[in-house]
Order: sequence, then structure tokens, then C-alpha cells
Amino acid sequence: MLLSIFFFSFLLLFKLILKFNIYMLTRIPVFITARGNNKTAIKRNEEALKYAYIFIKEMNLFSQTWIISDNEEMLQYAKKLGFYNTFHHPCKTEKEINYLDYIAIYNFHIQKQYKPDWFILLALNQLFRTTQLLTDCIRNIDNNFDVIASYTDITNRSSFFIEDENDLVKNHPITHIRDRKKMIDAAIYAIKADFAIKCMENKDDPSKIFWTGKIKYFKNNSLYTDICSYDDIKKFEYAGYIINKVKDLNNSI
Repeated sequence: MLLSIFFFSFLLLFKLILKFNIYMLTRIPVFITARGNNKTAIKRNEEALKYAYIFIKEMNLFSQTWIISDNEEMLQYAKKLGFYNTFHHPCKTEKEINYLDYIAIYNFHIQKQYKPDWFILLALNQLFRTTQLLTDCIRNIDNNFDVIASYTDITNRSSFFIEDENDLVKNHPITHIRDRKKMIDAAIYAIKADFAIKCMENKDDPSKIFWTGKIKYFKNNSLYTDICSYDDIKKFEYAGYIINKVKDLNNSI
């Protein structure tokens, strides 16, 4: 009897937490910045937006997702994919391009009647996100902090670094370093609106204020990527080809 009461109490609590997370998700705008300041950036970000589209579709977040860009062509491409909220800010300098996220949050707060307390930022250099990642981010939101950020565990392989590209026959010491480092992976950020606006006080470099904020971290168990170019993305096509071959092999065994 007591076991049944405990089970149903736990189930009710779980449902309440789930409803709260869904409520929170519908109240927080999601910003995806797709810079288009040159042809290389446009080509990379158009391809990366496809991965972001799949994630947003799985989470059913189109109504609150905004694509941010300095390039109208990029925004038209986003609409072609299926995004329908866009924010265009023509940038006069390279610095403005680098801080489009802050500019977008600042303008959103000024122009919209609805003033959210938090914003979620998704960077396009990370292709893979699980639905759990967003849920974990929402669950970790805490008004005692300014930023909620995901991190990834990476292996320290610094002993294999080539310091001088002209010396490719460098004699590396044979070491087996197993220690792990924690690194902010930019897969997802939640940033407090007031803090983002405060960052804009330094218009030359808002990130200087950003890194003085109180940051709470949570672990990201998704596959880590750091996409810098269109060619980086295309490498995953071959990975997909190999994965399908392995699946075929498993089915044949």
C-alpha cells in the first residue's frame, strides 16, 4: 500500500515537473545567430541551419525561435527551411557582427511588449544537440546566476600538439595522458535578460562584461563539434555513410 502511494506520488511529481519545463520552454525565446558577413560564413551557416532546424522541429519550438543575422539573404534561406521568426540587423563593423546575440536581445526587450527574464542561445558551430540538453538547461535556470552554460568533458592531448609546423619530425615524448578537462562547448546558453542588456554597456566588447557574470554549468552528453567551415560539416556525411555501413553489418550478423 505504502509502495503504491509512493509510486503515484512520484509519478504526479514527475508530471508536474514536466509541465513546468514545458511552460518554461514556451516562455523563453530561443535565438540562433547565423552571421552572413562573407560567402564562407553564408555557405557554412546555411548548412548548419539544417541541423538547427531538425532540433527545433523535434522540440516543437518554431513559435519562439528567432534566426538572427546581419544578412537578408541568410534570413530568406532560414524562412525557406521553415523558420518564420527572423531579426535583421545590418552591421556596420566587424565588432557588431561578433555581438549580434546581445544586440538582438537588447532590441527584443525594447520592441516587444513581452519582456522575458531569460533567453536561450544556440550556436551554429555545434551541430548535434539532444532534446535532453534543452530540458537540462531549463531545469538549471537559477536567478542567482547570470548565465547557464553547457560544458563537455574533453581529453587532454596537449602532448601531441605540433608547436611548429615547420618541424614535423619533432620527437614527441611517449605519454598517455588520461586526465579530462571541462570546457564550455557553446551548445546552449541561457542568459538572463537584464545581464545581457548590462553587457551592452560595453559596446566595443560586450563579452568583457559577460565573463564577469556568475555562470552555472551543466554537463552536455551530446557529441561535441566545433564547426568552423562548410568543409567541416561535409566531413560528417562520410561519418553517416560509415555508420549506415556498420548498421548493415550488424543486421547481417
